[in-house]
Amino acid sequence: MYIDKVIVRIRRLFLETKSRQTSVSAYDTAWVAMVPSLEDSKLPQFPQCLSWIMNHQLRDGSWGLSDLPYIKDRLSHTLACIIALRKWNAGTENVEMGLRFIREDIGKLASEDQHNPIGFEIIFGAMLEEAGGLDLNLPYDSSPIEQMLSKRYEILKRIEIDQMNDYDKSLIFIVEGIRNIVDWNKVLRHQNKDGSLFHSPSATACALMHTRKSNCLMYLKSMLETLESGVPSVYPINVFTALSMVDKLESLGISRHFKFEIKQALDDVHRCWTENKIIEGISSTSDIINSSLSFRILRWNGYDVSPDVFVSFLQDGSFLPSIEKRGQAVTAMLNLYKSSQMMFPSERILEEARSFSRNYLAKTEANIAMDDQNSVHKDLDKEVEYALAVPWLARLERLEHRRCIENNAFDDIWIGKTSYKIPCISSDFFLTLAKNDFNICQAMEQKDLQELEKWCVDSKFGDLHYARQKLVYCYFSVASTLFSPEMSAARIVWTKNAVLTTVIDDFYDVGGSTEERQCFLEAVKRWDPARINSLSDNVKILFSALYNTVNDIAQSACAFQGRDVSIHLREIWYRLVMSMMKEAEWAKTGYIPSVQEYLENGKTSIALEPIVLIALYFVGPKLSEQTICHHEYSSLLELVNICGRLLNDIQSYKREAKEGKLNYVILFMKEYPLTTAEIATERIRQTVNQSTQKLLRSLLQPSVIPHECKKLYWNMVRILQLFYLKTDGFTSPTEMLEHINMVIFDPIL
Repeated sequence: MYIDKVIVRIRRLFLETKSRQTSVSAYDTAWVAMVPSLEDSKLPQFPQCLSWIMNHQLRDGSWGLSDLPYIKDRLSHTLACIIALRKWNAGTENVEMGLRFIREDIGKLASEDQHNPIGFEIIFGAMLEEAGGLDLNLPYDSSPIEQMLSKRYEILKRIEIDQMNDYDKSLIFIVEGIRNIVDWNKVLRHQNKDGSLFHSPSATACALMHTRKSNCLMYLKSMLETLESGVPSVYPINVFTALSMVDKLESLGISRHFKFEIKQALDDVHRCWTENKIIEGISSTSDIINSSLSFRILRWNGYDVSPDVFVSFLQDGSFLPSIEKRGQAVTAMLNLYKSSQMMFPSERILEEARSFSRNYLAKTEANIAMDDQNSVHKDLDKEVEYALAVPWLARLERLEHRRCIENNAFDDIWIGKTSYKIPCISSDFFLTLAKNDFNICQAMEQKDLQELEKWCVDSKFGDLHYARQKLVYCYFSVASTLFSPEMSAARIVWTKNAVLTTVIDDFYDVGGSTEERQCFLEAVKRWDPARINSLSDNVKILFSALYNTVNDIAQSACAFQGRDVSIHLREIWYRLVMSMMKEAEWAKTGYIPSVQEYLENGKTSIALEPIVLIALYFVGPKLSEQTICHHEYSSLLELVNICGRLLNDIQSYKREAKEGKLNYVILFMKEYPLTTAEIATERIRQTVNQSTQKLLRSLLQPSVIPHECKKLYWNMVRILQLFYLKTDGFTSPTEMLEHINMVIFDPIL
């Protein structure tokens, strides 16, 4: 099959993340070409780099990425190449073409507001001064160059480098722009073990020219032995490439095809993390971005990583000072905000990071272009708007996959001191596989839905005029999180139980008389269809549907599990009906329970137990009697139930107050009379957040419950977060329709 071939091709790309680096940077290649031979200073140490420069000039006389039109980036590449060639009296024609390009385009500097390479003013100004000493015919009396040199002077005066006891990392990264005024002993304090300065070939080449340190030479030699002639912007970059690859596969919803490759890649990344080398191969100017990416992906995949990595970015209680110097504040804050939501209980640094980054993004939402001049992220303003509007918890996987596929919201270009690409993660194969995979899964889901529609008809739910008809909503809740074709049985079981809980809830809420409710409870307790002949049609329909469905599910579960689980299924349903009966009795007698009493019963009556616990038997792992009796099995459900009960009550308390119904928010205000609805809601949300954090920690840490099973608990919480994000989305006839169509009905073209 064609898809199989695409999967094989992507697997090869995984292998290439260990060997292929970024696109070649003419700027960095030029700086390496400038290095004099340590044996004869009249000759270049790396003549192959000079050859590369002469062979890769663009038609307009410039150097750089041909598909990136940003003038500052192109000017940096071009001026560096001209200086390298003139230094060794090579490529006279290349130099003249390059000079012509600069003279013609230097005037565009004044109007170029976005995509400012890191340290551009300092580095480009320094190169202009260098070019003047090489008798290069540049218009030094022109306004753009005069302004550039003046701005460089002002920046350096403000920095006061000569007063520094130690240099900031961001200064070391652009050391070629200040190479004549720094103390090289201070610079070398920041040298990596491999001899580089923050894995920057240009900065390391500059250090070699000034210090003649052998380990700088070894770094550059080792790089060129691998890459032969052209030099990348950052080397090595395998850690970042692997992370970006995994992020892309997960975001597009195709990671399940590459479990082995992802495990290998993340094992390597985690090894770097534990050896304090997680930033290896990543520009120091964007380390908070990549630390955030690393933390988020590693933690989500179950690796033990500490958020203490973010402590080093705090400065006087702020994450901003070092970031703002680099002109990447919005991108950095967006990545920090995403990572902060992977929070376990009591992780204060992540609480601070979330609060700080969210506030910053909210304040700068209207001025993103000004606050993030280094980003070439597609629709960054829309990404920020979406991040603020929809919390990570409320983002159901299949909706996110579709959004990423349709927007193709991935950065193909990164900007450091200059721009670069990572070829192995820019391939069209990813989107090809994602689109086809999405549509294949969707076709299977539509078949599931046809089977479920027949089941609803056979169960006669249409005859229960009081009952909400929510089959598609129930199926959407599971299809949006458990979408692979092999999970069809689990989806169908989840949906059947969700429909049953909805219908039975409506029966106990509005559809059944007091006598009918009691009769139904007795029927569930006895589990004997022969005893229902004398009962009302309502009870007959309900019990027959429940009895037949649960027995069918029990039989299927036995095939999956290799043991009889029917008693367990019946117990689950009896507990639910008991809780619904209690609430019906409270309503009839006018009894007002305490907050605690209400929640204790409400954790069951929210009706999530049959949906989640029964579906667990169909996701793959075998669950022994000891496992389902383990305290974690029930404690995970308790956390889910708390979230479900409280989220539901937050969104429905106004309506239920008018209807005279019990609700946690209403009871909370009765128990604490001075509490307003807003304060009560905020405190209740804090309880939801704490429960969610505990659940996330349990999901991502090893335990007796298989991860595939724990994921169902987690899926349910995310479903609840979306359904109750703005209103009671389950009850609303329109709130979820667009999401439902995107997941189940509308193919990706």
